[in-house]
Amino acid sequence: MKTKYSKCPRCQAKLSRAIAYSGAKSQFWYECTKCNTFVYTYIPQDHQFQLHKDPHRYVGNFGAYGTGKTLTTRGEVYKHAFITPDANILIGANVTSQYEQTIKREIENDIPQAFVKGTSARYSYMDLVNGARIMYRPLDKEGKLRSLNLTMFAVIEASEADGDTFHQLKTRLRNTAASKQATTETGEPATKENDLPVYEADWRKGIIESNPDSGWIRTDVLLASDTISKYGEVFDQYPQDPDHIDPNTSTHVASTGVNGHLPEGYIQELCKNKPSWWVDRYIKGSFSYAEGLVYPLAIDRVVEPYKIPKNWKRIVAHDYGLSDNATFIFGAIDQERSKLVIYKEVVTNNRNIEQLAKLYHKNTMEVPEGGMYCSPIIDPKSGTKRDYNKTTLIDHYLDYNIYFEPGHVNIDARVYRLNTYIETNSIEIFTTCPHLIQELKNYKFPEKSLTKTRKSQDKPEDKNNHCINALEWITMKLPSRPGKIATGMIYESGQEVKEARNQHMAPWELDSIEEFYEDFSAPSF
Repeated sequence: MKTKYSKCPRCQAKLSRAIAYSGAKSQFWYECTKCNTFVYTYIPQDHQFQLHKDPHRYVGNFGAYGTGKTLTTRGEVYKHAFITPDANILIGANVTSQYEQTIKREIENDIPQAFVKGTSARYSYMDLVNGARIMYRPLDKEGKLRSLNLTMFAVIEASEADGDTFHQLKTRLRNTAASKQATTETGEPATKENDLPVYEADWRKGIIESNPDSGWIRTDVLLASDTISKYGEVFDQYPQDPDHIDPNTSTHVASTGVNGHLPEGYIQELCKNKPSWWVDRYIKGSFSYAEGLVYPLAIDRVVEPYKIPKNWKRIVAHDYGLSDNATFIFGAIDQERSKLVIYKEVVTNNRNIEQLAKLYHKNTMEVPEGGMYCSPIIDPKSGTKRDYNKTTLIDHYLDYNIYFEPGHVNIDARVYRLNTYIETNSIEIFTTCPHLIQELKNYKFPEKSLTKTRKSQDKPEDKNNHCINALEWITMKLPSRPGKIATGMIYESGQEVKEARNQHMAPWELDSIEEFYEDFSAPSF
């Protein structure tokens, strides 16, 4: 990790520990007592060295406990700052404590005072003598990043940050200080059409540092990586989609055992009395044991769109939201193949009931008369109230000729039913449903804990699941296999299908949708 030097490699005079910005003796920097030479004594281990020489623009720095992730990221920050005059580097995390007590503190206890031109506690940045700036920001709100013009960013504890933040940071990585313009044979700056510059080198960089986890670091970094390097006991196999791979992205995953500088017995002490899932995730660096996805095979059911035959019965579910998204999920039932086909989604927000009703009618105009399997379904919380003087959301929609029936309440049953559809290949989801697909990729159970009760970890996290809720209500309304409706088999309530459908017939099915739509007065979309 660090080599001690006693003599200056330039003039052979005595070396002494440099004074860091914090006033302490620097961890890795030595200073010549005679010729003003500084020596950096950090020597990376193999897994760190491989990351340092990685040429990809976006690099996932993932690993178990004790793998030296933050030290590696710090080395990348130094390297970029020292070779990039006027660099603009952002170090961020979901909350300030995640960088203040780690990489920010380490940099201030290591970087020599002589390198620092000035700092601002108010705006949280450090300026170096070569014009490079290292700034720190919380990443809790995507909008805070929109004025930045960066040459490099590093996200600490990335799994805690929102995936939209990562994509916003990528748009901020546009500062040409981290590039070199090519020259012509005569030494002139090389340009192309419209006098745009031609760059000979471009070393803009984004580091995404985290323990293994599910969510966007898995889907948008790990599984999108052009190369994935594993070190130590990492045993995962990663199911990558070739069409999803980004040639600008790479990932490095390390297990705890690769760090040869850990105290003796460190790993054994950590693993003592720990369950296997904990060891696999936090010691062996396994993403598989970190996922906790509610619907892990759902993405395998995503298909390209095709024309839906008119004779396929349709089914619709709606999750109402005002500040949150309001969603409609549209399904069709292929009785011959016994498949539920989710062919369309409508996602919006800040719409009133009249506008949402118009959206519903507009998107069901294509359904032939009698083509609905049942009344449209809505969040069960939108139905009957104990106080019968109160008007429900279902009552409001009746004013616009839509009768919604409440969906199934029990979350466990909904998860089991939808997973059964997915695992038995009884569902297809068109790629034209991007919000639903993204939710399915990230919908997970709470992170496993050594102290929380099992019961508290058995329910999925109630967030970013508006499309999923609607899909779950649809599968709960259908038989266990979609093909059963073709043979008049028993409906979920125990009634014959025909009888149940007559009982739940929606009022609007008896009217002319075209006539209603022509007279509709809501604003157009």
